[in-house]
Amino acid sequence: MEWTRRSLLLSPLLTRLDAQVTPELVALAPELEPLARLFESTPRDRCPGLLAAELRKGTPYRQLMAALFLAGARNVNPRPPGFALHCVFVMHAAHQLSLEAPAHLRHVPLFFALDLFKASQDRDKDYSMGSLAGALPSAAHARAEFAAACDAWNGDRAERAAASLARHAGMTEAFDLLWHYGARDFRNIGHKAIFVANAYRTLQVIGWHYAEPVLRSLALGLNDYGPTLKMNAFAMDDQTWAANLRQPPGPLLPGPSSEAAVRALLAAIRTAAPAAACAEAAARLRRGESVASVWDAVHLAAAELTVRLRSGGVITGIHAVSAANALRFAYQSAATPATRWLLLLQAVGWMTQFRIDAEQRPDIGRHDLLAAPAATSRTDLGAVLEQVIVKADEVHFYKFPVAIVEDYYQVSPAFRGAFASAVHHYTKKPTDPTAPAMRRALELL
Repeated sequence: MEWTRRSLLLSPLLTRLDAQVTPELVALAPELEPLARLFESTPRDRCPGLLAAELRKGTPYRQLMAALFLAGARNVNPRPPGFALHCVFVMHAAHQLSLEAPAHLRHVPLFFALDLFKASQDRDKDYSMGSLAGALPSAAHARAEFAAACDAWNGDRAERAAASLARHAGMTEAFDLLWHYGARDFRNIGHKAIFVANAYRTLQVIGWHYAEPVLRSLALGLNDYGPTLKMNAFAMDDQTWAANLRQPPGPLLPGPSSEAAVRALLAAIRTAAPAAACAEAAARLRRGESVASVWDAVHLAAAELTVRLRSGGVITGIHAVSAANALRFAYQSAATPATRWLLLLQAVGWMTQFRIDAEQRPDIGRHDLLAAPAATSRTDLGAVLEQVIVKADEVHFYKFPVAIVEDYYQVSPAFRGAFASAVHHYTKKPTDPTAPAMRRALELL
């Protein structure tokens, strides 16, 4: 269809009255509800026209982003926290790409996120987040109730406590619990920590007052799988969580990383059992090694796994990079040293678990990321981002390079080029076509 400005503005899109909230669906804030309902109710093929019309009317970017993010939270099942829920995870990456994009591409990532939401909504068409009935835990008891519910793996109980936290606690207080439990369980290849980190980042942009449906979704997602299910090579008891909880918190010293320490820790992640790698990291920290050495090893291990994996297996490496990014952000945002200590050890344990999971695949090769490092620069990464904005036809083409860009300057200078080189193993090339949904967006814009 040939879209012109006149035909777009006169097309019979849903009116605000057509988008009334129904009793079975949890209501959003009054200023977002009509817009979210338009996103939810408009057929997928007409959504690009809807978004373009809203932009031309002057609807603020932040309002569009908030309505789309919250529509995802209330329409997509967070159990399990992955798959269709990527439409919620991707909002942070889409926003970052909007900030990086040249002016003529600034709004294209919103079109990508909206199209992904509609695909996810179709996939989870039988799910909707309803209103909570009955009394919630009081403000004084919400934190303890949330922790007790998570310790019991009771998602419904945790959801009620999360609603109380959203209403009564501040962002820092609420998320210190979420950082803790987001790092508990590797089994869905890092999605739980990724969900927490990207929810926090997006709420920082749109506002904490929109947090309740997001925290409810998080509470359900973090308690999925339960304590016994074995998945991706691990049951809950096979993981490092219980042992790392027993570790008394040690020093978290600033300062530059040591190349010898980074190489030793990277070797442990490559070869040791998860508990042994965590113990090695804890021992080095107690002997006065800097936190930077441990994080360098974590980021390099994730990037190296991306390079080693081929074909469909590369997704495991990509998730290692995204999970390391989420855990690093959680570490920097956590309110207490005890939470930061736990997050750092869990990052080491998770990278080791990613490696064990990946080694079960036939399409894994050998590669030492530090043997002959490629000198990928921040400028190179910018060119990758500009390409994927319009060529991405799968969600990880957004999430993966954004994670590498965010961590580029967090990795020590000696290792940045090697770390960033992983981006070339899952990206779009100049010869790749523009994705159909993005071609439509460019025409409308």
